[in-house]
Amino acid sequence: MRFSVEELKKSGYILQRDAEYFTVRLRIPGGHLTSRQMASIGEVAERYGRGELHLTARQGIEIPWVRFEDLGEVTRTLEEIGTPPGSCGPRVRNISACPGLPVCSHANIDTQGLARKLDERFFDVDLPTKLKLAITGCPNSCAKPQVNDIGIMGVVKPRIIPEACDGCGKCVETCKEGAIKLVGGIAQIDYNRCIYCGECVRACPVGADQAERVGYTIFVGGNVGRHPRLAYKLVDFATEEMIFRIVENCLIFFEEEGVRGERLGHLIERIGLGEAFRRILS
Repeated sequence: MRFSVEELKKSGYILQRDAEYFTVRLRIPGGHLTSRQMASIGEVAERYGRGELHLTARQGIEIPWVRFEDLGEVTRTLEEIGTPPGSCGPRVRNISACPGLPVCSHANIDTQGLARKLDERFFDVDLPTKLKLAITGCPNSCAKPQVNDIGIMGVVKPRIIPEACDGCGKCVETCKEGAIKLVGGIAQIDYNRCIYCGECVRACPVGADQAERVGYTIFVGGNVGRHPRLAYKLVDFATEEMIFRIVENCLIFFEEEGVRGERLGHLIERIGLGEAFRRILS
């Protein structure tokens, strides 16, 4: 059976400059691996490559210097490990995510769990051009959602319970945005300044600063590459159900209207922001 270079690339096998060899890209949603998986991937690189691994910019791993005749065995071994070959080319790529809950003290959401769910549903969907998705646990934006085609950020809307506030000022000290002040010895939040990071909620020693809402901010249309651009903020405090609907709508919109080589953000600009958002949010 013969395979084209493009078909192989679609499955995560990238022809190197030295055409005798391929680089095998792995599917690792959220960049999360166990120590056993890491060790096993190293063994594959030792046996079928040159003992080298490359950490990609999107939290993936690549094994270079693999010969074509070894791709079948490499694939079977990687699938047994739970890190099958990934994808390349015009399709949904490996989903990147920060550590999230319960690891990161700043996180508002379980980024890794969401990455796995989105990976199961949308990974490797064919599109006119590549589509990158990133998930970050809070507005610190470690996973850079604003420069991905679709970005998801965990957010918390705080509220003050006046009768419980003792005026300690801990929330005022904690807020980097200057969004909280003490008025008459009681904390007050300026929501025009608040970015919904949730740090004040975690800092309050008496439980007077509480989470009124926890949800997801969704960005669309960002990218880096040759013509970088920041994403549009689509919605604040989306539910998890809304995330899946919006991602699916984005893919449908991209499939129907996109042209080869055009990223989602440039498609949104071409169609018009109002029309694009209407279709994505419908």
